[in-house]
Amino acid sequence: MSITYGLIKEEYRFEEYTRVSYGIAAYANTEINETATIVASVHDVTSNKQALEELVLLCNSMALSLVHLNCVIDDFLASY
Repeated sequence: MSITYGLIKEEYRFEEYTRVSYGIAAYANTEINETATIVASVHDVTSNKQALEELVLLCNSMALSLVHLNCVIDDFLASY
């Protein structure tokens, strides 16, 4: 099973205020029927889309194991 990471865009609303935030979803690719299933996700990581897109690209290029996703997010937030 291979894992592919993707960006999640979310909108949070409170009364008239709207905030856009981005998270990461991990998709497991199944070779049987060529579908992808979300196996993990981290919501509301940052409002900086570009920074998170770069992290998603890095996760995919390094073939990040799913078990390390939360550590990578923690390191990202600590350096942000």
